[in-house]
Amino acid sequence: MNVAHRIAILEKLGYSLSRNAHILDFGCGAGRSVYALVDQGFINTFGFDVTDYLELRSTSDRARFFISESRRLPFEDNSIDLIISDQVFEHVKDQVGVLRELYRIMRPGGVALHIFPARYCLIEKHIHVPLGGVIGHRWWYKLWALLGIRNQYQAGLSADETADRNAFYFVEGLNYVSNSCYRVVWQTLGYQHQWIDLEFFDTIDRPSARVVAKALRMMPLLCWLNRTFQTRRVFLRK
Repeated sequence: MNVAHRIAILEKLGYSLSRNAHILDFGCGAGRSVYALVDQGFINTFGFDVTDYLELRSTSDRARFFISESRRLPFEDNSIDLIISDQVFEHVKDQVGVLRELYRIMRPGGVALHIFPARYCLIEKHIHVPLGGVIGHRWWYKLWALLGIRNQYQAGLSADETADRNAFYFVEGLNYVSNSCYRVVWQTLGYQHQWIDLEFFDTIDRPSARVVAKALRMMPLLCWLNRTFQTRRVFLRK
């Protein structure tokens, strides 16, 4: 999701983002979203990740990024206006701990936009196995490996090697939580939450997106289907 789209969603939700806002990209990866926000004038934008995948424009930019496996984020209480993440939470093992820490650093009235795959995503986005984030059995991964399913890092591997890697990744790298459990966690920690399927498509300037938004309005069940079997998009407020 690009910067303009994020800002459009926030405006659709009635949240005005100041150019002086303090913004955190949680799970910043290479740092592209951080740079995109800085380029748009949001100079107080920072990135955090547990692994260094950064593609820095300049060595001086490193002060804008924090790489650490510590459970405590390197930010003061009540200091961040907006937190964003994209395809991150499905990898977080201690999600309650992380959400509690994000709540700590958000200002009162601060918000977050999180996007991550649905638990029952029909094709798991990392290993490309149907329902591979739910059916965590080696035999399931081997079945699909025998049928030729590989991700970009598994080309040339045998079915057994592919199944072993996927089984390990399921335990070590994935953690799909149900929507109903997220709702309990957010409420318990003090967040106000809102699914934003409609706002997401409403703010895409393409005819196809307008068709999707119209369908979502006419059949609200489609919103539930989308966040159950495809992608979850949530707006949190402290």
